[in-house]
Amino acid sequence: MMSEFNDPFIVWRMIFMINFKKHKITKFCEIVLIVIFSLIHCLLLYYMFTNFSVNLLIRYGPTTLFGIFIIAVTIFSVALEKELSGGIDILDEICWPFNMIGKEAQLKLERKCRMRNMCTAFVVLIILTTIIVSYPCFGDQRDFFICIKVFEEYFGEWWSIPYYFYFITIPFFCYNYHKLCFTFVYAVLETELQFFLIEEYLLETFKMGYLKRWKYLENTQYQQELGKSLRFTIAHHNALKKMVKAIVNVTVNGMPLFLLLGFLLYISCFTFVINLADSMTNILKIRIFVCGASCVSVTVLLCWNGQQIIDVTNSIFSTLTGAPWYFWDVDNVKILLIFITNCTKNDSITMAGICLDYKLFASLLRISFSYALVLFNLRKSSLS
Repeated sequence: MMSEFNDPFIVWRMIFMINFKKHKITKFCEIVLIVIFSLIHCLLLYYMFTNFSVNLLIRYGPTTLFGIFIIAVTIFSVALEKELSGGIDILDEICWPFNMIGKEAQLKLERKCRMRNMCTAFVVLIILTTIIVSYPCFGDQRDFFICIKVFEEYFGEWWSIPYYFYFITIPFFCYNYHKLCFTFVYAVLETELQFFLIEEYLLETFKMGYLKRWKYLENTQYQQELGKSLRFTIAHHNALKKMVKAIVNVTVNGMPLFLLLGFLLYISCFTFVINLADSMTNILKIRIFVCGASCVSVTVLLCWNGQQIIDVTNSIFSTLTGAPWYFWDVDNVKILLIFITNCTKNDSITMAGICLDYKLFASLLRISFSYALVLFNLRKSSLS
């Protein structure tokens, strides 16, 4: 009988999957915050449109786009809250515990989990640093946030009210933005871990004594136990493939919008640095650096997780093709062929030919930098 699954990623679940929305009043307040914050950004966009200039667009593009980004992700997170929590509940029901494999394999997986936790913690640290250094106690914000100028112009002496509201509510939206990101990360990490458990379980199942190999062919008990193990593994593998499909279905719903906004955010950050590097204050350099580092680290984490789905499903296929099937009876060989057929196509998060993997990250940086150079030349020509 299986023991309880000891979740190695429980910390991220506790931080990013706390359900605060248990009461109607809480949901109402959340919707009100989204509406007010959205109206503020509509005002910021209106100001930029009516006072349009290349310099204004370059200087305040990153923070304005990031504000739009976190609003979109928060709305998406609220709209799909039931689907997200339902997917995590399904994962809880199907997880294998670590004692399904041997001690040596357990230690290897635990090392992998520790490494993944360290990488995720590093990303969270960068995100927290970005939020902290953006606050006024670390220096003037006028060169980075257009909202101060807009509030002063439209609200007069009352400008401090929307100003404090804006910066007090930003952590709420940042949390919801990263909550969605890390819910995806958590689900992929857990699914990847279960695929690793299948791989190690298969490797241990395929092991046999070198001198007794051909004797196993006539050993009825061994063949029955092998068939039982293969069917058991296929059932778990099918459940994980359904989980991956559920992750893909939720992800592709927001993928077009998030890719577009992320692409524009990268362009604006590159453009900001290229055009204003010589005139930036030290605090502004720090802010744009940590902002860029935060965007890059989150993108790398998401693309890395998408790549892991591809790699781990391919690893299962490689493990199956290395099975010692010539020592098995006909029924077990048929089961193996069915298993291999289920693994011939690697799972991936793909939409309209765009796959969430390492290549996407490289393409995103390359194209964004190219457009940033176009904007740099445009500003240069407008000044000459």
